[in-house]
Amino acid sequence: MLTRRSSQLALQASLLLALEPAGNSRRVREIAAGLGVPATYLAKVLQGLTRAGLLRAVRGPGGGVQLARPARDIRLWDVLAAVEPVGEFERCFLGLGECDDAHPCPLHESWGPIRARLLEMLQARSLDEFAAEAESRGLLEPEKKPGDRLRRRAGGTR
Repeated sequence: MLTRRSSQLALQASLLLALEPAGNSRRVREIAAGLGVPATYLAKVLQGLTRAGLLRAVRGPGGGVQLARPARDIRLWDVLAAVEPVGEFERCFLGLGECDDAHPCPLHESWGPIRARLLEMLQARSLDEFAAEAESRGLLEPEKKPGDRLRRRAGGTR
């Protein structure tokens, strides 16, 4: 349930791309280096976003990946649904095979309202809102090396 590393990377990469000026591309290897993951792994994650129509690949000099539509038109849920099986969100929090209203696990009644609120937030929040909030909280700062635009603050969480 939303704990897969691929889901986290999809959101983080989308955040970085949302902070780019419209029409700018970022190279996958640059994004991967900034996130501390292998470029091949990130490329596979980003393929899911491309297939879902959220990203577009740009070839040639200055190429890379960019958002396929404005960040204000992309919901956090769109990003997650592109890389995470949607059914995962509906599964038992404890991972039990038989957990429903008739056969609830110990967390079933508590988790249901939390899951509903989380889903509502993910479907309501746009990528640009998410990016602006992350930026305003100082989660990203300008990179000091030429070529890289952003980096995480030292000591920040990933």
